[in-house]
Amino acid sequence: MPTPFASDQDQFALIAKYYDALMANVPYDAWADYVSELAHNAGRPILPGMKLLDLATGTGSVAIQFAKRGCLVTGIDLSAAMIEIARRKADEMHLPASFHCRDLANFSFPPQFDHAVCLYDSLNYILNPKSLERTFANISHSLKPGALLIFDVNTIHALEAELFTQKSRHEAPIKYHWTSKYDPASRTSRINMEFLVPNSGKRISIVHRQRAYTDAELRSLMHRAQLSSISAYDAYRLTPPGPMSDRVFYVARSAG
Repeated sequence: MPTPFASDQDQFALIAKYYDALMANVPYDAWADYVSELAHNAGRPILPGMKLLDLATGTGSVAIQFAKRGCLVTGIDLSAAMIEIARRKADEMHLPASFHCRDLANFSFPPQFDHAVCLYDSLNYILNPKSLERTFANISHSLKPGALLIFDVNTIHALEAELFTQKSRHEAPIKYHWTSKYDPASRTSRINMEFLVPNSGKRISIVHRQRAYTDAELRSLMHRAQLSSISAYDAYRLTPPGPMSDRVFYVARSAG
């Protein structure tokens, strides 16, 4: 039987129904705690009743964490299949969250949000700096004056070290094998991903591509989008990143 292959437009379509099983060991509550700590340290804590924009929300797991904490959450993602699952999860839990299928480089909301978050190294999937600049501008226009954008990215070191090359553990509910190939000239990685669907023998193949951005590039693009007061942190810590950091969190403030 031929291996199903997802289109470049929605590389998550074929694995959407299995995504939460693949991510079952991810401590989403701890991610939300860390984001909340970064916001508190920036002087703008995330409080119940605040409006939060969750960019590249996936199946809404982080959005749901903040909705449980009383935030009014709006999640957007390019994958219609993932958004459908996010909506169903929020509806089943009767949570104040809405989800929309949107391209990060081409969306618009009024300046209504108190915070915006973008996790899962989602911005690395934007391969064109001009598209990333538009993304930052779209986010900036959606934020209230002084509101925060908090996001994480994989670093050049992470892609150079081929950290995406990995296999699932024996006890994993869905078996997978990923192989990454880094191109230093373009600072991009191509990740070939194969998944074995449990109890079916069916294999699914998809390709992900990520681009690593330097700290200077990210800061320049954010400044052009009127995002300032930028701080960077080694992932899940409150210390600055170093040359061996594989993931960095940024906190920026909307100029309004």
